[in-house]
Amino acid sequence: MTTRPLLCLLLICLFTLGACDSILLERNSILTATAPPAVLETSSADPEDVLREFIDAWNDEDYESMYRLIAGRSRELYPRQVFINRYTEAHSVISFAGVTLARSGVAYQGSTAVVDYDIVIESPTFGRIRDRERAMRMVDEGGWKIAWSQMDIFDGMSARARLQEETSYAQRENIYDREGRLLAEQGGLVDSLYVVQQDMNNIDDCLNTLAIVTRQQINTMRNIFTGYLPETLFHIAEIDPERYEAYRDDLEFDCGVTTVSRYRTRRYYGHGIATHVLGYIGRIPAELLDFWKARGRDESALVGRAGIEFSYESVLGGEPQRTLQIVEQGVAVVRELGGSTGLAPQPVTLTIDRDLQESAAQALSDAVNYALLNWGGITLGGAIVALDVNTGEILAMASYPSFDPHIFNPDTQYDVPDRTARLNRDTRSPFTNKAIAEQHTPGSVYKIVTLLAAASEGILPDPYPYFCDIKWEGQERFGDARQVRYDWRLLENKPATGEVDMSRALATSCNPFFWEVGALMFQLDPDLQASYAERLGFGSATGVNGLGKEAAGDVAYPNPQEPTEAINNAIGQGNVTVTALQMAGATAMIANGGKHYQPYIVSHTGTPGTENYRQENQPTLLPSQGLDENALEIVREGMCQVTTIPDVGTAWWVFEGAPYTVCGKTGTAETAGQPNAWFVAYYPANEPRIAFAGVMANSREGSEVVAPMIRRILDIREGAAIEPYPEFWLGSFNPLPSQEEALAVYDPES
Repeated sequence: MTTRPLLCLLLICLFTLGACDSILLERNSILTATAPPAVLETSSADPEDVLREFIDAWNDEDYESMYRLIAGRSRELYPRQVFINRYTEAHSVISFAGVTLARSGVAYQGSTAVVDYDIVIESPTFGRIRDRERAMRMVDEGGWKIAWSQMDIFDGMSARARLQEETSYAQRENIYDREGRLLAEQGGLVDSLYVVQQDMNNIDDCLNTLAIVTRQQINTMRNIFTGYLPETLFHIAEIDPERYEAYRDDLEFDCGVTTVSRYRTRRYYGHGIATHVLGYIGRIPAELLDFWKARGRDESALVGRAGIEFSYESVLGGEPQRTLQIVEQGVAVVRELGGSTGLAPQPVTLTIDRDLQESAAQALSDAVNYALLNWGGITLGGAIVALDVNTGEILAMASYPSFDPHIFNPDTQYDVPDRTARLNRDTRSPFTNKAIAEQHTPGSVYKIVTLLAAASEGILPDPYPYFCDIKWEGQERFGDARQVRYDWRLLENKPATGEVDMSRALATSCNPFFWEVGALMFQLDPDLQASYAERLGFGSATGVNGLGKEAAGDVAYPNPQEPTEAINNAIGQGNVTVTALQMAGATAMIANGGKHYQPYIVSHTGTPGTENYRQENQPTLLPSQGLDENALEIVREGMCQVTTIPDVGTAWWVFEGAPYTVCGKTGTAETAGQPNAWFVAYYPANEPRIAFAGVMANSREGSEVVAPMIRRILDIREGAAIEPYPEFWLGSFNPLPSQEEALAVYDPES
C-alpha cells in the first residue's frame, strides 16, 4: 500500500515537467529556425574568470566569443547579430581602441552571482573612459553565464538610450605672412558685388574692370554674364573691402555696381592671389568622411581642403572639446562618460611676402587679359616663384589660373554649384599648383646647367672663342642623328651671332655652342650633364612641406644612350623636365655662390610672445655640392649680360631703362603645341636677395612673355614707374614659323 502514494507523486512530477517543457517549446518556436548552435560551456566554475574571458574577447573585438558566454535567456532577447550591432555601434561612436579590467569582486545569491567590477575603455577621441562600480549578473547553466543586457556596455545604456558625442569647435585661427599681415582671417569682412547688365555704360569696359579687380580672365566673366537676362541682378564676385574702396568709382561707372553686401566669414586676402598656397576650407566630402573622422572631425565640421589649410588643419582648427554622453530619446542626458578638453587653435605664419605675392598674382592675370587676342587666349597657364637666395624661404608662389577660395566655404554668396562646375570644366587645370605639381621642358634656361658643367670641367669647343653660326653640323664629328641643326635666330630672320666666349654664349643663347659642348660632354662622360643637373636640385622633389603633391622632374638619368639625346638635353629640349620651384632653387644657387638651401614656406606656429610660439622651419643648408666658384661667375656674368647688353642679351629690351639691375636667362621650350615660355632671374645683380622663376605653358618666347611679368613685379617692388606690357600682345597671335618656312625667307644680312 505504501507504493501507491509514491506512484501518484511521481506522476504529478512528470506531468508538471511536461507542462513546463511545452511552455518553453511554445515560447521558442519562433526562434527555432535561427537559433544559434549549441553554446559551449565555460571551463571555469568562477564567475570572475568568466568576466575576465569576456573582457579579453571584448578587447579583441571578438564578438563571437563574447556571445558564447551569455546566458540562454539573454540570447533570446538579443539574437547574435543584434548583440554584435550593439557593440559595433558603440565602438564607432567612441572610436574604440581597447578595454581593460581594473577591479572585480563577486557575491553569490543562490544560483546567481553578481560581479562588481571597474573597466577602462581606451578611445583616441575621448581618452581613457573609466567606468566604475559596474555590476554584471551571472546565472548557473551548468557553468556560469552572463545575464547580458545593454548596460553591460555602459551602465545607464537602457533600450531607449544611445551614445552621443557632443563636440564644441573653437574659432579657427588665422594665417599670416612674414611681416604678420593677414593672409587668411577668421571673421574677416568680405564685400559681395552684384551687377545688372542693362545698368552698365559699356559691358566690355565693365568686363575689363572686373578682370583687373578680381584677377580673373575676361572670358570667364563674360561666360558668367551670358547666363543672366539683361535686367537680372546677379552676384559676380567677392573682394576685400579695401579693394572695393580702391576701385569703387570704376566699378560704379563701368559696371553700375550699387549693390554691395558686406558680411563676415573666413576671408582670404586678395581672394585668389595665394589660393594654391593657402588652400581653402569646406565641408567634408562624403567619400572622405572616414578619413576625417579618424582625425577627430565630424560631418558638420569645416576642414582644410588644400594647401596650408589642409596640411596644418590640426593647428589652425585645433582639437575640439568632446563629451561622450548617454542620452535618452535624444534629449535627456543620462550620464556623461568622459571627454577631451581639446587643443586651442593656433595661427600659422608663412615666409610669404604678401606684397610680392600680390604683385606676382596681379602680373600673371593682367598679362593674360592684356594678351587675350594673342598668346593669352591659348595659354594653359603658368606660375611665378620667388625665393630668398640666402635662406630658402619662399617669398611668393603664384599659380595661374587661380580662383576665389570662398567658393568652397558654405558661408558665401557665390552660386557654388555653378562656380565649381566651371572650374572643373576649365582645361587649364585651375586646381593644380603649377609651381610645384607641373613639370615642363625648360628650353634655354637649362643652358645654365650645361654652361656650369662645361666651365667646371674645362670643356670648350675648338677653336675657342667659338663662332656661333646659324647652322651646326654634328653628324660626322659626334654621331648626331640630324645632319644639320639651325639656331633659333633662323626663325626670327636674324643674322648669326658671331664669336662668343662662354658668358656671351649664354647671353645670346647660342644653340650651336651648347650643342657642341653637349656632344663633347657625352664623349667625355655620358653622365656628366645629368650629374650637374642633380647638383642644382633637378630630378627629385624639393621636399617643401605643406603644399601638397610635388613633381620630381627628370634629368634624363642614368646617362643618355646616344649622342643625339645628349645634344638635345644640352639646350633643355630633350628628356629633361623641371618645375618652377626647382628652377628658382637652381637660380638661387647660382646667385649665392653654390649654397643649396632647403626651400620652405611655413616659418612658425602659435602666437608671437606666448609659450606656444614655435619655429617650424629655419634656413637649412643641404650638403655642399662643391660647385666651382669660377664656373659660377662665368654663368652669373652671362646672366647679367642677358638683361643689360643691347642687341646681345635676349632680354635686354625688356629691362631697358629699369632703375635697378637684374640678371636672368630666357627660355623657349618647343612642345607639341606652342612653346613654353620661361624666364629665371636673380635680383639685385650685386648682393642678390631674391631668385625668380616663371613659366607660361603654350604661349610664346620667354623674353616676350615671362620676362615682362618679372619686370612688372620688380617695378612695383622698387616703386618705379610701371613699364607697360608689350604692344604686340594686343595683336592677333602669330606663331613662330617652321624651319622650312624660315629657311625660305632667311636673309643673313638683314
